[in-house]
Amino acid sequence: MSDHKHATTTRSRPWLSGAIPVLLLLLSLVILPPESSAFCPSKCQCLGGEANSRALCVDAALEDMPIQLNPETKYINLTVNRIRDLAFSLPFYAKLEILDLSQNIIETLGSKNFEYQSELRTLNLSRNLVSSLHKHAFKGLTNLLLLDLSFNRIETVHPTALSDLASLVELDLTNNNIVSLEDNSFRGMSTLEVLVFRNNRLLDVPASNLWHLHALKSLDMSLNLVEFVRNDSFEGLKELLALSLQGNVMSELDLNAFEGLISLKHLDLADNNLT
Repeated sequence: MSDHKHATTTRSRPWLSGAIPVLLLLLSLVILPPESSAFCPSKCQCLGGEANSRALCVDAALEDMPIQLNPETKYINLTVNRIRDLAFSLPFYAKLEILDLSQNIIETLGSKNFEYQSELRTLNLSRNLVSSLHKHAFKGLTNLLLLDLSFNRIETVHPTALSDLASLVELDLTNNNIVSLEDNSFRGMSTLEVLVFRNNRLLDVPASNLWHLHALKSLDMSLNLVEFVRNDSFEGLKELLALSLQGNVMSELDLNAFEGLISLKHLDLADNNLT
């Protein structure tokens, strides 16, 4: 009688038999220690011990960022894959220090997707399809030192997109489509030393933004569309050592265009229309 009752109950609740394995799986993930639940995708290499865990998933035909790697992983290389976005993937890796997502097909970075990556030092997003940087795109990356956004399609940058990068030392925006920046786009980035705008569509020197970069040592604005450099365009850049405006369309410079650059050692104005 008891067996018949159990069978009848199971048949009347067909979802129950399918739910049990799922419940067991969830329980195993909760009960087992992190290292036991970690998994390495077939085309990845997972190296190192707990103190130096690394995952190399280069050219692994991945369409999503894997979430089953060791949560203690410090270095993940996902270059040359088919990853489109980062939503819901990064909270699993709070200990991450280096993340390489270059040569994927990421179109948007969204907002607050890096909120749990306070340990991240290097982020490579070069050679993707990012067209804009949204509000709080890098929120949480308070210790990031190097950000590579080169060879994307960036046209617009929200004024707060970079505001959380308080420790950033190098920002590479080579080969994008930036025409101008809103005021205060670099506010709070007082540690930045290297800024690369090479091969964009800048029509003017973003003077109001450069004013915030008191530690800047190298500024590359080559291969843009700058026609004229106004007085005090680089005011406040007392630490600047190298400035490149090569390959623009300048025909004239204001008399005090470079006033205040007291540390400048190298100035490149080649391939302009200056006489």
